[in-house]
Amino acid sequence: MKGAKEQSSGPLPVYFAKSVRVYVSGLLSIIIPFYLGNLGYGLYFQGLVLVAILAGNAFSNLTVTYLEAPFGRRRLLQIFSILMIVSGVILTFSTSLVIIILACIIGNISSTGTEAGPFQSIEAGVLPDLALAGSAVKVFGRYNLVGYSAAAVGQLTSSAPGLFGNTLVSFQLIFLAFAFVGSLLLLVYSRLGGLEAGWATKPGLGNLDAQARKDVLSLSGLFAADAFGGVFVSTYLLSIWFHATYGLTLTFLGPLFFTASVVAAGSTYAAAAIAEKIGNLRTMVYTHLISSTLLILMAVAGSLLLAMAFLFLRQSLSQMDVPTRQALMTDMFQREARVQAYAVTNTVRSVGSFLGGPVAAGILGVGFVSGILFAGGGSKILYDLATFAKYRRRYR
Repeated sequence: MKGAKEQSSGPLPVYFAKSVRVYVSGLLSIIIPFYLGNLGYGLYFQGLVLVAILAGNAFSNLTVTYLEAPFGRRRLLQIFSILMIVSGVILTFSTSLVIIILACIIGNISSTGTEAGPFQSIEAGVLPDLALAGSAVKVFGRYNLVGYSAAAVGQLTSSAPGLFGNTLVSFQLIFLAFAFVGSLLLLVYSRLGGLEAGWATKPGLGNLDAQARKDVLSLSGLFAADAFGGVFVSTYLLSIWFHATYGLTLTFLGPLFFTASVVAAGSTYAAAAIAEKIGNLRTMVYTHLISSTLLILMAVAGSLLLAMAFLFLRQSLSQMDVPTRQALMTDMFQREARVQAYAVTNTVRSVGSFLGGPVAAGILGVGFVSGILFAGGGSKILYDLATFAKYRRRYR
């Protein structure tokens, strides 16, 4: 394999890259709709920008699928880091909706506070090899613990513009920070060893055998359904829901989502202990079913305190499927096929998210704000049942 002799740097640089990247994602996932509102763009246009973000993530994952072989993982990560810098600079200096949409397409901005973009597609594919000790689910548990903890701090920081009167400068400084993080990532990926070990030699699905291709196609369809439902419960839309339903401002939303992400961070690490007892698949499905039901209960809570309680209960379970899903895919696919498998499934996930974007924009457009929670919870329940039915005979 190309680059097989490259010495591994270990997982710590990947954890660092994940933390700084998701920190700014946590920030932007909350402030962008408020920033657009301050510029005079209504709910429909806020939904339109969400569609642009999701379209950019889908295209970038597709790029990883087909350009990993000719370009290599390092070069792709460097390109995405540069685009992140450009996106941050554009957002800092332009208030035109068209230019903002362009920046959101190229910047691989997350709408959820976490991510399913090209950075994660590559990192998740190589992480089990960089972290030589420990089971895959424990390695991914640490990876996601770092991510959700950083997202929590980012979401807490999102209160900053509210403290300064939501001035244009307060938002611009955050967009500059986004560009700065892109510069840090460029430096990290330029020096990270072990990226090219097990490098794919064929584009697309060329490195996957017949069974692996079937699994990629099946998982892609299932994950697309999950991602479709996930759009409706992204931090981006939940911040709109809490603002529209209970009048919460950035000053309150920052601490709220900080707490929610701290709870989610703990749940990703606890997933490893549960998975060791009942298996990755069962942990994925059982915890997700309960969390989706809690999501629907948020919509009918009727009071802010009860809605917050359901949110925190949901967060204590909702992300346990992430490290267990990644570990399950590690078991499914050979080393040289993992990045492509992650990229393909994440691409289709992004397409599913993209399809959910216009639906969410439409729901917001007609004023049925709580409809996003019903759509999200119902879609995710269907996904859980279908996933368990498909793989319960092969995995536990």
